[in-house]
Amino acid sequence: MNDTSELVPPKWPLKAFYGMSIISFPLYFLVFICLLRLRCVSKAYNTTFYSILLQHCIADLLTMFLFFFTNSVRTVPGIREFYFYYQSYYLAASSYNHIYYFLYIRCTGIVFLSLQRYLVITCPNSYVTQKVQQASKLQIILVYWIVPTLISIVVLTDTNFQYDKLETMAIIAEQSVIKRNTLMALIVVGLTCVFCSLTYGALFYYIRKHTAGLSKSLRREVHLAFQVFVLLLAFFAILAYYAFQNYFSQFSNTGQIFYMRALYPVANGLLSYINPYCILILNRELARQVFRCVTCHKYKVSEQSPVQVSGIASHSTKQQNSVSSRKDGSRKANKRVVII
Repeated sequence: MNDTSELVPPKWPLKAFYGMSIISFPLYFLVFICLLRLRCVSKAYNTTFYSILLQHCIADLLTMFLFFFTNSVRTVPGIREFYFYYQSYYLAASSYNHIYYFLYIRCTGIVFLSLQRYLVITCPNSYVTQKVQQASKLQIILVYWIVPTLISIVVLTDTNFQYDKLETMAIIAEQSVIKRNTLMALIVVGLTCVFCSLTYGALFYYIRKHTAGLSKSLRREVHLAFQVFVLLLAFFAILAYYAFQNYFSQFSNTGQIFYMRALYPVANGLLSYINPYCILILNRELARQVFRCVTCHKYKVSEQSPVQVSGIASHSTKQQNSVSSRKDGSRKANKRVVII
């Protein structure tokens, strides 16, 4: 166990996080509600991309809610005492384990979004892409949440945590657990950044090579890919955070570990709150709908919205062309029969 009696972590990161949250959390919740309502009135927002994006929004909002709640535990009378006296019933462990659990959820989320963008743009008519695009909402939800849960089993089974004292409610963990969790987080986030970087490298190479041949619908898909790419940049910031955290934990620098833990609110806020700004700045169609919601106007949606089922449109167009050519051929054949 680590002694924290003489350690006073900095308070400015938590204040900075609350400053970020004043605007960003309500804005994020508004974007989430708008997307949820749009999925009820328009098929254009029920694509695989938006289904994955919606789950990612839920993960971000849950992360922020749990962070607010676990921090209020330390200050609100009644709740604080309840958590302290019943901490052995996984209460102290959940306050620590949920940080890594939701980190892995968002890592797998950005991987799914990046992979979906790559498939849709580079091979829209392939068998794999069609399967991904035609996946049901339930299948997407199950895959999105089960995969990171399996990755997090080792973390979620840790129970040896405790609060140091009622006045501070600082979580105490064994050094071996801290070393393992920070190393695992570094590996997972690192692999996420490497995989997504390679995916976008290949995607940008494809776009550069086929710029002249991209259809209008695929150009819109590229804009959505850029939205996800900007979101990916926040994962490099969290990668740097866990690189330092892992370094200090491996060398048992207790003071630096608690200092880095105090910086977590800023890193976590950046990872969560960048998404709504990416949506509003880089997704003009959805941003327009959010603006209409804020100004109390009805949603203006159309089944011919620019945001179509990626790849399916081009595939159906080819089918229509094929059908029309067959019809033309049959008409010509009929005319030849009449002449004869």
